[in-house]
Amino acid sequence: MEQEELLRILRSINSPRHLQIHAQLLARGLASSPRLLQALVFAALSVSAAPSSSPRRHAAAAAATVAHNTLIDRLAGRSGRGCFPEAAFGAYGAMRDAGVGPNGFTFTFLLRACEALRRLPPCGCVHGQIVRCGFGSDVVVQNALLNVYYKCGDPGDPWAARKVFDGMPKKDVVSWNTMLGVYMASNNAVAGIELFEVMPERNVVSWNTVVAGFTRIGATMAARFIFDRIPIKDDFSWNLMISGYATNGYVEAARSLFDKMDFKDVVSWTTMVSAYAKIGDIDSAKVLFDQMPVKNLVSWNAMIAAYNHKSRYGEAVRTFQQMMIEGGFMPDEATLVSVASACTQLRSSEYCSWLSSYISKSNTHTTVALGNALIDMFAKCGQVKRARSIFRKMKTRSNITWTTMISGFAYNGRFRDALLIYKEMCGQGVEPDDAVFIAALAACARGGLLRRGRRIFKQMVEHYGIVPRMEHYRCMVDLFGRTGKLQEAVRFIEKMPLKPGAVIWVTLLSSCIAHGDAELTEYVSAKIVEIEPFNPSFQVLVSNCSALKERWGSVMDAH
Repeated sequence: MEQEELLRILRSINSPRHLQIHAQLLARGLASSPRLLQALVFAALSVSAAPSSSPRRHAAAAAATVAHNTLIDRLAGRSGRGCFPEAAFGAYGAMRDAGVGPNGFTFTFLLRACEALRRLPPCGCVHGQIVRCGFGSDVVVQNALLNVYYKCGDPGDPWAARKVFDGMPKKDVVSWNTMLGVYMASNNAVAGIELFEVMPERNVVSWNTVVAGFTRIGATMAARFIFDRIPIKDDFSWNLMISGYATNGYVEAARSLFDKMDFKDVVSWTTMVSAYAKIGDIDSAKVLFDQMPVKNLVSWNAMIAAYNHKSRYGEAVRTFQQMMIEGGFMPDEATLVSVASACTQLRSSEYCSWLSSYISKSNTHTTVALGNALIDMFAKCGQVKRARSIFRKMKTRSNITWTTMISGFAYNGRFRDALLIYKEMCGQGVEPDDAVFIAALAACARGGLLRRGRRIFKQMVEHYGIVPRMEHYRCMVDLFGRTGKLQEAVRFIEKMPLKPGAVIWVTLLSSCIAHGDAELTEYVSAKIVEIEPFNPSFQVLVSNCSALKERWGSVMDAH
């Protein structure tokens, strides 16, 4: 619907009921249009101020409250999506200016807007309004206030929430559970269990909150003690304990509990599949996976990820194909990223084209994570043009996106194109991180671009203030070595603020051999032996260099 049409509808509103309906219809478009927001607030004001006959006055006032609440609710957003907290506060101000009274829902919506801001001052302002408007004893509003004070306070600090909790004139089991959850989320298990033991009433949520809190901090014995005390366990209780064991590495304990369950839901099965996958026991994971009476998308994703984790990439792709045939599920981002990763490792152009064709035909939205995976897949399979095409189509890019494209060009020997991407990144004002510089310096090294490499290294340190890591130094040593600047490489290593490891010297050793510098080869070999005297891989390498040196000597004697 066009903006002008929306404005026309808003201007035609003549009752609170119409305002409520149209607020629900139009709220999605409000955020991107100040004109629409202004028009809806104006409509709310007009409707609220309109005179009404005495018999209908209370109904009209209630409808006006609902209409304003609808607007505040939509602007407050949900789960970070479409959330415009300042506009929600503005809509509340317009509501009060119009003389429309709030109700409990008004304040729960405003507290959700506070949560999006993650700052305490707005919470205090809303708290003041709650008290002034007579909702200080509304337990639902107070529970929401308790929760938001924790989420907007200092991370891990439960005391602002506790102050609200202690001041509540009425508390229900939700209040106690909320405060208990605050303590457990803060990893303050001692205070949490103290509160738990004095709760006047507990429900299964109370017990589960404590079990979850203990498993989160790795206290599985304490979690099991509480679990065994639960008078009536639900499926979530069992799954929490199984997941707690699995997460903390106690897979056999998880399996023992799993086998005792009277009813296993899809979460129980999937948790055990993931547990076996995590420890690398793919065969046990597959046995359980095949036994599952019902699978969901998470189950399939877990099995695909398990194969990837053990480098069984062909089976990962085949499992995805099986899912599409048997399961009938639409893959999500996690599925496609895993499959793209498997195709990357297989270096199969056929698989790459097949996956790309599926994504295109299904009109799948390319998220940043999926876009990054596809760029890497095509680049590693030699289809760098297709990788660049995806890169160009991405409206949002992360540093990983730029790094992957730089590395993709370098992988295919297009070193100058790689550096053009790096230059474009800097030109767009994107702040490169240390991974971007590793990719750019590696491209310089492999392409023998000495001057560019020096300039980029200097830019990294002096302009962006990034402290070089060992990987950056290794790229520079490789660059010096490949371009024949062997002595400069040695001086660079000896001036490093970090103590060079054997890998740095091994990087230089390959260049010494390539350029036939026998004397420097001996010197670098000695350094490697000095740092890693008992590493068998390095011993073999140095031994081969010694044999090579003898062959060099024979050649010199012959002349």
